[in-house]
Amino acid sequence: MVKSLKVIQKLEVLLMELLPALRRFPKTERYTLAEKMEKVGLDVVESIYTASYHPQLRNESLNLARTRLHLLGFLLRISRRQGLLSEGLYEIISLKLVEIGKMLTGWEKATR
Repeated sequence: MVKSLKVIQKLEVLLMELLPALRRFPKTERYTLAEKMEKVGLDVVESIYTASYHPQLRNESLNLARTRLHLLGFLLRISRRQGLLSEGLYEIISLKLVEIGKMLTGWEKATR
């Protein structure tokens, strides 16, 4: 559970940087791409908490969290290529995604 708390802290920092940027998306993208990114980010949090509190669901939940994290990375790349995110913010969030992914992979390997 300690590892999950560190992961949650990192994810919280990531979301605190991402969510304000999503609110600045143009209206046409705010209700499609931005909304999806917000939902996927929150789904990652939910999957991590599920893995933390339900040992019988841990592997499945961690796998789901990693999958959603990859999806969030994909959506970030699309947003950057569309000019919706600045290069600097994209780099910051991408590095945090990589770090969180490594933490989830390590946690998953430790539970095997």
